[in-house]
Amino acid sequence: MYRLGWQVFRARFGQDVSVDRLRRALVVGGVVAVGIGVLLAVTDAGTGWMGVGPGLSPLVVVLGALAAGLITVSCFPVRRTGEPPATINGYQVRPDTMRIARHSVQRYLGRRMPDVQPNDREAVLNDTALVRRTLVVDVVRAAPGLLGFALIGAVVLLLGGRHGLGFVMAFGYLGLVPDRILRLGRAERAHRAAAALPPTEPGSTTPTGRNRFPSGSKVGLPDV
Repeated sequence: MYRLGWQVFRARFGQDVSVDRLRRALVVGGVVAVGIGVLLAVTDAGTGWMGVGPGLSPLVVVLGALAAGLITVSCFPVRRTGEPPATINGYQVRPDTMRIARHSVQRYLGRRMPDVQPNDREAVLNDTALVRRTLVVDVVRAAPGLLGFALIGAVVLLLGGRHGLGFVMAFGYLGLVPDRILRLGRAERAHRAAAALPPTEPGSTTPTGRNRFPSGSKVGLPDV
């Protein structure tokens, strides 16, 4: 699934991510990184506040500057503008809801996917397309920020911090990126399985009840 997820990410990157927005975020992030790096170096040279010696202070400056730049990059929107609205059954859904397929589609996004039922074909095609679109953007935005926080954890340790657990947790959050790649692969697997089915005859589908979203969402969209 990871390999499939990376394949989908690379294939859809140009479709779902605005290159201009990403370039702007990288430029601003670079400026912030340089500014923070200069600030750290100048203040340490004047006061010696780092207290790590001449051998480690340049490393602290570089890591701190990179962390600031990466976190800045993750704060910028990179989603393409002018993309079609996200809809389920004709109802527009919020970007945060796009990460979660409707209840009838959830079973096809697990570790073991059952055969896609013909009545679920259109729902799977629609919802997995939205999930893929959102996860690609999530990876682009989340990866720099999570790496930046991990670097901050490294800086804290270098400065003599004893919060080893916090350091481990900072790097542990990097696991959220592979998790999104895994979910991207599962969404693509379900999408391909549904696309391989013949189209359902008009009027042959039956309502499956109200849509329910997990994770505490109260949104329920009626099937059409």
